[in-house]
Amino acid sequence: MSNVNTMKIKFDKEIIRKMFSGNYRPYWFLLVVVGISTAIEPAFISMQNIRALAVASSLIMILAVAEALVVLTGMIDLGLEAVLASAGVIAAVLNIVYGMPAWISVSVPLVYGIIIGLINGLLVTKAGIPSFVTTLGMYWGLRGVALVISKGVPIQPASVTPSRPITFSGFAGNIFNFPVMMLIAIVVTVIFQIFVSNSKKGIDIYAIGGNETAARNCGIKTDSTKILVFIISGFLSALAGVMMTAWIRQGYAWTAQGYSLNAVAAIVLGGVAFTGGYGTIIGAAIGAVVVVIISNMITLTGISPMYNYIAIATVLIVAGLQVHKSKTFVK
Repeated sequence: MSNVNTMKIKFDKEIIRKMFSGNYRPYWFLLVVVGISTAIEPAFISMQNIRALAVASSLIMILAVAEALVVLTGMIDLGLEAVLASAGVIAAVLNIVYGMPAWISVSVPLVYGIIIGLINGLLVTKAGIPSFVTTLGMYWGLRGVALVISKGVPIQPASVTPSRPITFSGFAGNIFNFPVMMLIAIVVTVIFQIFVSNSKKGIDIYAIGGNETAARNCGIKTDSTKILVFIISGFLSALAGVMMTAWIRQGYAWTAQGYSLNAVAAIVLGGVAFTGGYGTIIGAAIGAVVVVIISNMITLTGISPMYNYIAIATVLIVAGLQVHKSKTFVK
C-alpha cells in the first residue's frame, strides 16, 4: 500500500512539474496578470478595454513571432521597430502622397521588408557580422530612411490637398465585431507555430539554436536557414508597419519606439531562451499579450507611464530566471 501511495505522490509531483514547465509557463504568466489586473481594476474586463488590448497586442504579437524565429536560431533582431516604422512611412507616402491603389501601397512595403531581411541575413552569414551589430546598425539606418522619405513629418490624409484618405484602412477595421489586427496576429502565430513544429525547416531552426556546429555536421544548411528567419522577420515587421499606419492613420518615422524591446520582453516572458533552440511561437505571442496587459494596467490605475519600464523589467528578470533554470528542449 505504501508503494502505491509513494507512486501516487511521485505521479502528482510529475504532473505539477509539467504544469509549471517551460511549455506551460507563459499561460501561467497570462493567468496571473489577468487575475491581478481584474482584482485591482474591474474596468480591465470591460469590453472597451478588451478591444483596446486586442488591437494594441496584435502589433507586439507579430513582432514577437518575428523575434522568436530569429532568437530560436541563437541570433537577435534589434531592427524590428525601424522596419515597422519605415515600412509604414512607405505605405503612407505611396497611398496618400502618390495616390497609389491599396494593393500597391501594401505590397511594396512588404517586399521592402523581405529585402531588408535578406540583407540582414547575408550580412550575418556571409559577411560574418554578429546579428546584434547588424540589426542595431539597420535600426538606425532605417529610422534615417523613414526620416528622409517623410522629411521628418507625419504623412497623413491632410498632408496633401485635397485631403486623400488611406485606402487600406481595412486593416484597422472589424470582422463580426472582432478587430482585424488581432485576427491577423492570431493567424500569423498559428501559421508559424505549425511551421516550427511540423516542418523540416522548423526542426532545422531548433537544431541550429541548440548546437550550430552539430547541426552543420548533420547536413543542415545553417546559412540559408538563418537567412530565411531574417527574411520572415523583415516581412512580419513590415506587415506590422502597414497595420500600424492603417490604425493611427498616418506614417511617422519615429513611431513604434520601444517596440523591439517589447518584443524581446515578450519572447522571454513566453519562454524563449536567448541561447536558442528552446521555446514556442505561441509562448512568444502570449508573452506579448502579457507585456501589453502590464502597460494597460499602469494606465488604468493612473500610475505614471514611467513606471511601466520598471514593471516590465521586474517581470522580465523573473521570467528570464525561470527560463534559465529550465533544461528541457521545447519544440
